[in-house]
Amino acid sequence: MHYVLLSSTGNMIDSYEEEAGARAALQRIVDAEPDAAEDIALVTYDESSLPTGDPQFAKVTAAPR
Repeated sequence: MHYVLLSSTGNMIDSYEEEAGARAALQRIVDAEPDAAEDIALVTYDESSLPTGDPQFAKVTAAPR
């Protein structure tokens, strides 16, 4: 599996081999910029490079500054 962070415009932000790393990176981005929660998605791809499941979005855990 491959894990990719995508912007709402479809641009790849980064890719990861491990889900935990991808989720941690997504959460760091959203913690630093809460407005990004709706604009950045984590998409999982299988070995054939096909997306699996629905995009996942981070939750804002800190109050906006």
